[in-house]
Amino acid sequence: MSSVPFRAGLAATVAATAVALTLGASAAHAAPEVVVREDGRQQQAIELARQVAEREQRLAALNRQADARDRALIGRQELLARYGYHGDPDAVRVVLPLASYDVSAGFGLTGPLWEAEHGGQDFSAGTGEPLVAVSDGVVTDVSYAGPYGLRTVLELPDGTEVWYCHQTDVTVVVGQEVGVADVIGSVGSTGNSTGPHLHLEVRPAGGSPVDPMDWLRDAGLAP
Repeated sequence: MSSVPFRAGLAATVAATAVALTLGASAAHAAPEVVVREDGRQQQAIELARQVAEREQRLAALNRQADARDRALIGRQELLARYGYHGDPDAVRVVLPLASYDVSAGFGLTGPLWEAEHGGQDFSAGTGEPLVAVSDGVVTDVSYAGPYGLRTVLELPDGTEVWYCHQTDVTVVVGQEVGVADVIGSVGSTGNSTGPHLHLEVRPAGGSPVDPMDWLRDAGLAP
């Protein structure tokens, strides 16, 4: 009886086994490779977010330096005029929260962007644009506040709370007294935000919010 068919069959069996082992090894390695690729993408996303945050911080710092130089060069009256006040500097009570902006989403709006009615007024502005105290007051809170992002709460002498939300950074601390038009932080896009802007809320006696535009107009400003 010839051994040729037996050898051919054995060779075929060995080849088939090798192929099966190779395919099995490839399948076994497929999942770890996918995990590695996903981990790599996550690390890249984290690193990109870190770089963006660092650039925003540097931009905010440069804007503060430029603002400080401007304040040193111009008079009090011209400075207040940048923030919407054109009267006697000694009689100023309220100014606008920032000098350069576009009015965007208004008070009381509803829609998919908000969990409830929009409780403030949005002012679109560039990242790092300085934010100022709208009046004399005391800083009562500086924190990350969920959808509000990085938020500063300023309490005015009459008990009104003014919320500055979505900031990139803050230059004040809790308990600090600030004067009207003092810089307190910078525009950002933290929290529930689709782009850099200030979400400003005005809450008389710390209660429910009112329309910031009406409040600013009642103070003699034209936002």
